[in-house]
Amino acid sequence: MRKYIKNFGLLAVIAMLTVSCDQNPSLQKYYVDSNENTDFISLDIPVNVLSLKTEDASAEIKETLKSIKKVNFLGYQLKEDNIVEYKIEKQKIKEILKNPKYQDLFSMGGKQSVQVKFLGEEDAIDEVIVFGSDKEKGFALVRVLGNNMDPSKMMALAQELKFDGEEGSMKQLESFMKSFN
Repeated sequence: MRKYIKNFGLLAVIAMLTVSCDQNPSLQKYYVDSNENTDFISLDIPVNVLSLKTEDASAEIKETLKSIKKVNFLGYQLKEDNIVEYKIEKQKIKEILKNPKYQDLFSMGGKQSVQVKFLGEEDAIDEVIVFGSDKEKGFALVRVLGNNMDPSKMMALAQELKFDGEEGSMKQLESFMKSFN
């Protein structure tokens, strides 16, 4: 009888773990899967290549920069031969971002659309997600990971940032972003 109860208990624990696992696709999994696709430009931008345009930035801006751990960039450039794939990939991201764990911060629609979402508490954000698309040029997905980031301060920081990287990946990002102008 003890063996039966022990086996039943083990089976119940395994069943609960299986059911409790989040089966929804995640941005992290999407990034990993997209790394293997040559149609994407994927970059992990280390914080050390982010710097401020001026030395006399406010202490608040400097502190906000310190709250960032890492930035992930994923871009998909629309071409004549990948329109169907573009629509599929864009829809995948939209479905992931519908998950209620991603809270809305800002959105704007039209020919060019932008969605800004976050994970965490409103005054202590752990991740900011920016999804921008252009119906003629493609889309970009940016994840800013950090600790206790303040969204209002992040917007001010964005105006003060510059990239110091001269490496190939930064040139690739710069080229991609110029195609959106």
